[in-house]
Amino acid sequence: MSRALRYMPPLANRDLIVRPRLLDALRSRFERPLTAVAAPAGFGKTTLLGQAVSENALSPAGEDCWLTCQRDDATLSVLASGAFAAVGLSAPVPEDPRQAAVAVAEALWSAAPRQVALILDDVHLVTQGSPAGEFLGHLVEELPRNGHLVLASRPPLPLSVSRLVATGDAVVLRERDLQFREDEVAAFAESRGVSPELLSDVGGWPALAELTATAGPFAVSGYVWEELLTQLSPERRHALALLVAVGGADEEIAAALLGPDVHLQSLLDGLPLVVRSRSGWWSLHGLWAAALQHHLDSGQVAEARRTAAAVLRSHGQHQEAMGLLLDAQAWEDVRRLVVEVCECCTALVPTDVLESWLRRLPREVQQSPEGLLLAAMAAEPTSPGAAEDLLVQALAGAHGDPDLRYACLNALVQLAFWGKDRQRMEFLLQQLEELAAEGHPGAPAFVALVRGGEARSTDEVRAALATPSLVSRTALNSVQHPVQQWLHAHLVLLRLGDASTGEVLARRSLSHPATTMHGVSRCLLLESFRLRGRLDEAERLLPYLLADMHPAKVLTSPELVTCAVSVLDVLGRRTEAGELLQTSRSILRGSPVGWAPAAWTLAEVFHALSTGDEQQAAAILRSITPPNGGRSSAAVRVSPVALPLLYVLLPEVRERWDADPPPGALADLHAGARALVELRERGSTRAVSALPATARPTLRALLPMPWVAELALGMVAAGQDDARALVEDLGPAARATLRAQAATAPPTLAATARSLLRAIPAVPTARLHLRVLGPLELRRDGVVVTAPELRRERVRQLLGYLLTHDRPTRTAITSELWPDLDDGAAGRNLRVTLTYLQNLLEPDRGELDPPYFLRSAGPVLHLVTDGALEIDVLQFERALDEAARLDRQGAPSAALSAYLRAAELWGGDLLADVTGASWLEWERDRLRGRFVSSAVRAGNLLLAQGDATTARTLAERALRADDCSEDAYQLLVAAHLADGDLVDAHRTLRRCEHMLRELGVPPQPRTRALAQRLATLR
Repeated sequence: MSRALRYMPPLANRDLIVRPRLLDALRSRFERPLTAVAAPAGFGKTTLLGQAVSENALSPAGEDCWLTCQRDDATLSVLASGAFAAVGLSAPVPEDPRQAAVAVAEALWSAAPRQVALILDDVHLVTQGSPAGEFLGHLVEELPRNGHLVLASRPPLPLSVSRLVATGDAVVLRERDLQFREDEVAAFAESRGVSPELLSDVGGWPALAELTATAGPFAVSGYVWEELLTQLSPERRHALALLVAVGGADEEIAAALLGPDVHLQSLLDGLPLVVRSRSGWWSLHGLWAAALQHHLDSGQVAEARRTAAAVLRSHGQHQEAMGLLLDAQAWEDVRRLVVEVCECCTALVPTDVLESWLRRLPREVQQSPEGLLLAAMAAEPTSPGAAEDLLVQALAGAHGDPDLRYACLNALVQLAFWGKDRQRMEFLLQQLEELAAEGHPGAPAFVALVRGGEARSTDEVRAALATPSLVSRTALNSVQHPVQQWLHAHLVLLRLGDASTGEVLARRSLSHPATTMHGVSRCLLLESFRLRGRLDEAERLLPYLLADMHPAKVLTSPELVTCAVSVLDVLGRRTEAGELLQTSRSILRGSPVGWAPAAWTLAEVFHALSTGDEQQAAAILRSITPPNGGRSSAAVRVSPVALPLLYVLLPEVRERWDADPPPGALADLHAGARALVELRERGSTRAVSALPATARPTLRALLPMPWVAELALGMVAAGQDDARALVEDLGPAARATLRAQAATAPPTLAATARSLLRAIPAVPTARLHLRVLGPLELRRDGVVVTAPELRRERVRQLLGYLLTHDRPTRTAITSELWPDLDDGAAGRNLRVTLTYLQNLLEPDRGELDPPYFLRSAGPVLHLVTDGALEIDVLQFERALDEAARLDRQGAPSAALSAYLRAAELWGGDLLADVTGASWLEWERDRLRGRFVSSAVRAGNLLLAQGDATTARTLAERALRADDCSEDAYQLLVAAHLADGDLVDAHRTLRRCEHMLRELGVPPQPRTRALAQRLATLR
């Protein structure tokens, strides 16, 4: 089946009659969880659903998402990925059917208040009881109130619906419902220009009516197909039989099957039971297959399917191609396609798809070398030993087939690499080199990449990457296997420190349609950002990396854990990093790859360093270090953080690193680690002062926070005052390091640390909570502050100005607070007011201690708002920003929690009791607007979840904040309707209509829809 028909309803080749009674039943699909259409072939199920989608587009009652099922949808990864695409999800598909169903349900929920229907056509292709069938069952259970499922299937449906029908939560249209009634037969006859009497014997069967009308008045009952086909030339019948055999075609496949002079539109014009897509794919109804089954022999059918599969293979549509080849029983082609899909280490389709292919192979093909290769690749992630045995058997039978030998050897190399069996790898690489010498096109590049990975020196890596075949295959205008792109990116990034080229290659691998390499490619892309100090870009990519880290991927790619944990720690999200370590521990214990211990250890060491436990970190790291003081190649090939961790914590490795310094961006890490050691062991700032300013962002992105603080201390001690900004960027995390250095470092460094500690304020022991949404209130450790300074109007105004303006100048403040005074008098008033505010915020601060909350840098003032000073308006905005981010990511349950946190914080307008501050009005309006829109959004999510009571409360609060919010009125009306309170629903609607008339604004479509619904319920 074409991807063109996968996500859009087909277009009919002929005019259709409108059947209001059926369309009305489908129109109400937005009012119940499940609607099903179950009838045999030819009863117009797809046509009816397509009409319903078209009618809804003219007058929307909700949104439709379409998915046409295919044979591969018996596997979870294929069906769920199709459903993900249909509802707009781009996340990886979970391995668990319920988790996949929850993800789709949450995507539907996130569209609230819009009603969304997911329409699955041909769902009989999903096997009941299979993981894909379980996914459908869980999806029905997890649907939100605004989410609806529509299924079209031949009997029986692949899930039980009797309970839902009994409770009124499902409607099933069956064969008797889809049969033409007398008036519909008459309307159909008129549309086809035939007499109704001609259709008297069709028994209400739409397909037979279509065929009879086309065959004409001379058709004899029971011989309609024969009469229709006799009207077609033999050449046309043959062409139609070929198209039916391959399940439809576009112009490219048609040209391959029928020749370049045949055009599909001319060939299919005027024929019944034909549909097309907007992109040019044509498909004939399944009933044509029975009618034309004797027009081709089995050999012709098989050849047609092989021809179409070749076109699909050329476009990378491996699953569609394999479906045709399996149907054709074209076992030689199947074997070749298996080799193509499993060519290079990691298969291009998910494991469950490989397993489904394997099940459809006859025993003799399963036991062929290609069948053994397929079985090995399916077993590889969880049973590497069994996979190796199968691969050895496959390789033994692969003589004379260089492509098969290449695929088997690649997979065996990967298993040897996983097991750290260098001797085995060398033996296999020699065989690959023999293949290369025999002229295999892929072998030279793969051998070069593996040799580069095993190389011990930088020069050897460069020499491997300079192999002519590899250079030509990685040119900008060439297409390379995604595994080779990933291997190449890994080498240039972690061995050569070439972050720019690494980024390009990682992006190429990510752009490949095969998603099996996306997780590890995204990891390398993130590391390329960090090696250039682009921590903000790494942070933006991190949520997608975390989404990739399902157990099966972590099992064979443990470096994802190292990357994610170290990034979380660098960002100060240590709790999340610790939780990820805990959840990954049991997974990595069962990992078949040899570098899993190194990956886990590096993550654990980095986290221990970030939390200040360096002694434990060194002990852990030593467990994976060779006793001869080597570089620990497994560790340095896992993550760039390995280099500084090994260099600083293990003195015995330093000599080798210093003798052969790493290249590119890795040189900055080496220089930073070396500078840190010199600071610690010699008290020397020579190396740290030689660090270029451009290296600071890289060190900040890749070193544990305490080490960055030590380096910043050394830079300041060396006279680089601009390094103070690096200390400030670390925040309170730097103070613990500075305190330790002040007590234990050599005199110069200790003095600088004490100076920085004096300049960097200590975090107050008391915790302040400032409420400014509504009347101003200050609490210290939970106790309301009643200090006289808080009653001063200017103090309150100054606090409000500092809250609403980021780092304002003193001149800007005085011009707003004392506009009528000259500069001198206004400046004196500001100094006095600042003193009052400082005393209010830090009453116990020593006279010589720098202030923590309210700081000045020349003419600029800055109010520090961190964990020591909680301000409700900042918490409110952070919660709303988090909610919006989660909403965009399709996680409405988490978004709702954030929206509700924000709603709890809303106490009214900003600084409601502060007067005489016109500059506050704009900010009050902005925050009020954010509250109203977020309250409405949360209310709509709650309503879709079935919580009308809380939704009504939020709507009422939103209207108290803004009585002109049409969205809030809509939510309140909908909440009353959900409660069955028609009186209050009508009353609220009248208030809304009155408000709109006063404003001279027309009602929104949802308001009109609610009014129409209320009118029908009177």
